[in-house]
Formats: sequence, structure tokens, C-alpha cells
Amino acid sequence: MSSVAIIACENYDQALVDNAVETACLASNMPNVSGKRVLLKPNILSDAKEDRCITTNPAVLRSMIRLLKKHGAKEILVGDSPGLQGPSFLPKNCGVYQVCKEEDVKWVDFTKNPTTKLVPYTHNKQLPFASILEEIDLLFSLPKFKTHQLMYSTGAVKNLFGLIPNLHKSPCHVQFPTREQFASLIIGILELSKPSFALMDGIIGMEGAGPANGIPRHLGLLLASSDLIALDYAQAMIMGYDPHSIPIISEGLKRNLGSIPTDYPLLDPNTLILENFKRIQQQQKTKFFHSLIKPFFLSSYIRWKVKNERKAPVFLPDPCIGCRKCIEICPASALVLENKRILIDTRACVRCYCCHEVCPANAIVIDEQPIV
Repeated sequence: MSSVAIIACENYDQALVDNAVETACLASNMPNVSGKRVLLKPNILSDAKEDRCITTNPAVLRSMIRLLKKHGAKEILVGDSPGLQGPSFLPKNCGVYQVCKEEDVKWVDFTKNPTTKLVPYTHNKQLPFASILEEIDLLFSLPKFKTHQLMYSTGAVKNLFGLIPNLHKSPCHVQFPTREQFASLIIGILELSKPSFALMDGIIGMEGAGPANGIPRHLGLLLASSDLIALDYAQAMIMGYDPHSIPIISEGLKRNLGSIPTDYPLLDPNTLILENFKRIQQQQKTKFFHSLIKPFFLSSYIRWKVKNERKAPVFLPDPCIGCRKCIEICPASALVLENKRILIDTRACVRCYCCHEVCPANAIVIDEQPIV
């Protein structure tokens, strides 16, 4: 039986968050942390100011740290690795590093001596992972309640993608171009990393063109569960999606790495559905006859199919600040900066929308995904 505890928490007042986090975590059977080394993995897509609502709010992180201390954790570590951040990255703008200092917990550099691992469900794909995974007892995912331009929603499971250091992530979109293939990669990471618990910051979430350029939306909720698939299932319900239509959730259920939640000890997501939530419009599930043939025989065809099903991103010259972040993260080398404008080679573009995720100026539009 999978339990998801959902609790109301109207704002980021620390005392209010402390109380709500403790109530939700205990109601959802948080694992015993006494004498354990625990790694907290917040969502730090980019080191943006907290008012942009891109990252897990530092108040939620602080409350989780305090709760773990109260329950006797031996050591608490915090870490993440945004796609464009190299070694020695410190999340100062978003407030996470300040919390680590004030609560006397260690910030972990995921880029230091990563360990290469074989990822399940990926046809023998090997990727580097943060070596700290070999040294901890428990992994807690601390995601943000957000939409996702490619995967429709991003939550506790997708947050684990950050265990792969910096720019090793973006090439995965070339090798796993369909939503279903990319979901298999993420679920492989879930099985490999074996997280024990998740606490989602939904006090102020994001709707529209997430995960970085959407619109902050006050929800006043925190969600907690020891089953990450179940937690993401509840989030999808609140967003107004059919959870089975979210590729990561569907793949996780198929692989028996999580369950449809059956118990809501506090609030029921069926009573919290946001009919006017600005969702990413979904496409029909990609269907290929390659299901009967080894996938590598049809990799070129799959990439062609994806390009025809999804539109390339559009680059707006006026908001663009010429920071080149989109160029740096593009796994297909499809972008150049000429005469203060970003130019795109649509034949090379793999429609992964990594550029959209890292743009700090909201200068990239995904026309194929109208908001509903």
C-alpha cells in the first residue's frame, strides 16, 4: 500500500513550514533515520532567486534538515548538479547554500570523482553518477511542484536526473529522443539510486511553460511519500492530468518501481484538482513498429519521427541577453550566436528543449506546446 501525505501550508514562514513538514513526513511513514547518513537532493535546475520558483524553496530544505536532526540522523548532506554548473558550484542565489551553512550540514559536489554505472532499461547505457551515493544510507528527493515542457510534469522521480553531473545529462536527449525512451532512462535512474523518501515543495509551484520559464502558482501544499511514483501520481492528479498519461509515471508503474497511491492520511488529491491549472498540452503516445525490432536498428528513423512530431524552439531576439547558455547546453550543437541573435539549425535540433530550461530571459518559446 502506497501512502501520500498532502498537507496545507499557506506560505514559507519557517515555523509554519517546520510544523507542516513534520506532520506530512510522519503521516507518510518517513523511514527511520536514526544513526543514518542521509543525502537530500533538492531541485536546483539553475541557481535562480527563490522568487522565480524554479528551485526547492530553502525553507522547505531547512525544515527537512531540522526534522532529520530531531530524529537522530548521523549526518545530513545536501547536493545537486545543474546542467551548466561545473565543479565547485555553490547554490548561493537560491538560498540553499546559506541554509547548509546555517544548519551546519555539508554541501556535496556531485562532479567530484563520479562513478560510472550501467543504467537499467536503457540497452546498456552507462552514465557517471555522484559518488556520494556509495557513501550514504538514505537518499531523499526534495522536488518542486512544476510542469515540464517535454515530460509534462516534473517531480520526485525526474529530480533524480540531477544525480548525473552537469553536462553529462543533455546528451541523453540525443540517445533517448522520444518521451517514452527518456522516461525509461529516468526510471532506470530511479531503480539504480533507490531513493527512500520524497518531500515535494508545492507551497508555490509552477504552471505553464515549466520547468524554468513558467508562471509561479500559489498552491499552498506539501506532499510526502516513501513511494516516489505514488507522490508524482498525486501531483499529476492535482495538476489535472491523467497520471497514466505522464510517461515517467506510466513507465514506473510498468516496472513495478512504485504504485498507484491507495492511502491519503491527510488531504485527498481528488479534492484538490486545479481545473484552471495551465498544463502542457499532451501529444498522443509515440508509436513505432520498432517494438518488435532491436531499437538501434531504427535510431535514425526515430529521430526523424520525433522531429516531425515536435516543433523546434523559437528564439525571440528582443528578450535575448546573449548569455549563450542555450548554446552551451545544446546536445546537438544546433545553435549559434550571430549578430546578437540565436540561430537554430532545425535539421540538427533534437527537440529536447534543454535550451528552454536554462534560458534566464524567457527568450525561447515552444510553439508546439500550447498551454491549456
